[in-house]
Amino acid sequence: SLIAVWREGRAELIPNALGEVLTPSAVSLDEDGSILVGSAARARLTTHPLRSVAAFKRYMGSDKRFTLGDRQFTPEELSALVLGSLKADAEAHLGMPVSTAVISVPAYFSDE
Repeated sequence: SLIAVWREGRAELIPNALGEVLTPSAVSLDEDGSILVGSAARARLTTHPLRSVAAFKRYMGSDKRFTLGDRQFTPEELSALVLGSLKADAEAHLGMPVSTAVISVPAYFSDE
């Protein structure tokens, strides 16, 4: 996932907290209950497969549920966690609150 700001007639990509412009759409539930998003979550896909997930966007609009540890999430809830992380990165980078956005749709939605 990427986030950008429109400046001087062009889109300027905003880096995340790690200084990278690409934030993997991955979410993981840590043992203490905290939510990890992005690279940290993607790294846990192999080490903590029952607490981590990626490739959930394509299930948006379906009844699919993802179990992370002892909690269940819808694809929309997982996507909202990624968007919240992107929003926090944008606010930190811009030094101001972000209250409006344009969100593009992933190419792999199902027909539903």
